[in-house]
Amino acid sequence: MKIVHLHKNGMFVQNNKSTDIIVRIGFMPQTFWSHTVWFILLGIATLMQLGFILKKASDKRHAMALFLVTSGVTFTVEVIIYCFFRVYDYYPMIFPHSPIDDGLAGNLFSQFSLSATAMVISVYNLKYRWMVVFAGIYFLIEELFLHLGIYKQNFYSTWVTSAALLSLLFPVTKAIYKRKTVYTKKTLLRYYFMFLGLYTLHMPTALWIQILTGIMKPNTELLSGDLQSYSLVSLLNLLILSVVCTFVYFSKIHLLWKILLTIALYAFLYLAKQYQIMYIKEDWFIPFATIDIFAMYLYIYIMNRLMTNPYTLVH
Repeated sequence: MKIVHLHKNGMFVQNNKSTDIIVRIGFMPQTFWSHTVWFILLGIATLMQLGFILKKASDKRHAMALFLVTSGVTFTVEVIIYCFFRVYDYYPMIFPHSPIDDGLAGNLFSQFSLSATAMVISVYNLKYRWMVVFAGIYFLIEELFLHLGIYKQNFYSTWVTSAALLSLLFPVTKAIYKRKTVYTKKTLLRYYFMFLGLYTLHMPTALWIQILTGIMKPNTELLSGDLQSYSLVSLLNLLILSVVCTFVYFSKIHLLWKILLTIALYAFLYLAKQYQIMYIKEDWFIPFATIDIFAMYLYIYIMNRLMTNPYTLVH
């Protein structure tokens, strides 16, 4: 098994028991070819799958909505098993100076890829044997990543991923796609699907980008682990904003109340800053809060459009 280290002098060293190989590759970071490129290839495969999905789907709106919902499901599972229980770790070396963000980047590539594959199976109405084939491919990818040292299992086994894909993700996604369940009229189920879509859209963009740029940093000392604390703060932000903004967006209360509730969200974020639940760059509170809140409104609008049946005009 290869053990990888990134030395202070910038040289990437692989220790393969008996030999040390120092890798220098021109102007590229030394870890690009050993770590990052594999996740980029996974991302390219995801984009290709999305292209196939949109080309084939007769109802592209429904296909895109379900992809976002499915990604929200995989992200929710990952929050539990990856962020809170740390059953495995990713090392894409995209953000090498921030291990938390680096691991989350690897996680995003993985979950978007799984969700896209589930949608390919659904849109092309592939038989169960194809689910077995794709599960086998992901088994090999996971084992390859282990061998390359860009992914580590703490107390987890590759077969668990295969079992979850074959028993849950692939068949359930296919059933939901076939029945067009995301167009449901049932209010609670519809809002649940919408929340999952908002998770997919808001967390990696409106929130995470502001974290990466240093505008906001979650307090990583609230719980015993830094990743657990980071995830808790992010989830609280998502839950409160999504619930309040969804209520404001769809309710028929007076405009004044909608404005007051939106102002209350600014107050919530300000209190989170004051009590050091999150750290916000000086003089950046208003821009941060405005992006955080109004991006949520934008994504609610997008999800509502995607989840509205264009043929029956279900609202």
